[in-house]
Amino acid sequence: MKALLVTYTDMILSLTLGNYRGWISLSKPLYLLSLIECVKYGKLCCNKFSLDDVYLQQMFFSQYEKVYGEKKYCLSTFLKPFYHLASSPFYHLIWKRDFESPSMSSSPSAKYLRENLLYAKLDDELWELLQDAENRDYIKQNIISRYLTK
Repeated sequence: MKALLVTYTDMILSLTLGNYRGWISLSKPLYLLSLIECVKYGKLCCNKFSLDDVYLQQMFFSQYEKVYGEKKYCLSTFLKPFYHLASSPFYHLIWKRDFESPSMSSSPSAKYLRENLLYAKLDDELWELLQDAENRDYIKQNIISRYLTK
């Protein structure tokens, strides 16, 4: 189990971050922290995440505000890490039957995702690891150390 925890932590610490004109986006790590916090507080009871999950959005915007100090956020701020984290091997978008997923090179609209996406999920093994408080804390502390500590 420890080896699996280390493997998933290494994957998380190797995220490809967005880069816009030299500005590095921390949205993916903040989204992962939000998932971890929602699991901790029992706001996510199963390994299926919706674009419209109110608790997950609120947690993300809270994390975002702590880092960026901005209160001006919108659905697209949440949509980007929700969608683009699928470029990581442990996070998956589950599309409706017979639907080909769009390219990762751009962000689809919220309307498009609502119409064509069933849900997002983590690898089942990672989800199981997050059910344990020590594992959650280990991953969380590594995310903070890697991405949020100057």
